[in-house]
Amino acid sequence: MRIVLPLALTAALLAVPVPAQAAAPLAARAAKAYGKPVIAPGKTTKVKVKAHVTGRNVTEVDVQVEHVDGKGIGFVRDIKRISGTSGDGVYEGYVELDKADWGGRYNINIGATNGTSKDADYDFRTFTKVAVFTVHRQTKLTTSAPKKIKKGRKLLVLGQLTGFGRNGFAPMRRQKIAIYFRPKGSKKYTKVATVTTNSKGRYSRRFTAARDGSVAAVYAGTQVWQKRVTAWKKIDVV
Repeated sequence: MRIVLPLALTAALLAVPVPAQAAAPLAARAAKAYGKPVIAPGKTTKVKVKAHVTGRNVTEVDVQVEHVDGKGIGFVRDIKRISGTSGDGVYEGYVELDKADWGGRYNINIGATNGTSKDADYDFRTFTKVAVFTVHRQTKLTTSAPKKIKKGRKLLVLGQLTGFGRNGFAPMRRQKIAIYFRPKGSKKYTKVATVTTNSKGRYSRRFTAARDGSVAAVYAGTQVWQKRVTAWKKIDVV
């Protein structure tokens, strides 16, 4: 299990070198993971993570990532100080995600050693829940609609939502799908319906289009599952 990523962090942290602070107490000031990690089939995702640690003489920094529900734990690799000093520095490493990792929210925990004695274990402290980030699992959303429809008749929009689980993509049931209509030549669109997927992840809705336009479907996503928006499907009203 390997995992880590997006976090909230002080604005000054990772953009500029931090000034040295003499004899600062050992503390994890902030942390941040970068990007919008999505667990997808056939690949691993490498995510950069930074941490801001102060102390009298920080000799070691470890970063641990833990699922908020206790479903997984992992460590940031190849951590190096990229700015500041041993008393006030920014450290950077990376973590890899794959299909075995859970989607959802993760806490970032930081451990550090303050070199004030000959016993490194004595100087080691752990700071939990320094920051939180979210990891999503990949989703797929399809939609289809007739290319032509007679004026006054109802057209059928339908599709399917699937999500990438540990055993591959599977239907996602009881999920909300919003269907939108955009008139031809306009940039504005309106929601025509919100539907719920069935046990096979499928959804459908009939509505009347008064003029030419396009339809699209949107899955808003969750803390676990990735947001997904389909392409616009053109419809001619004849």
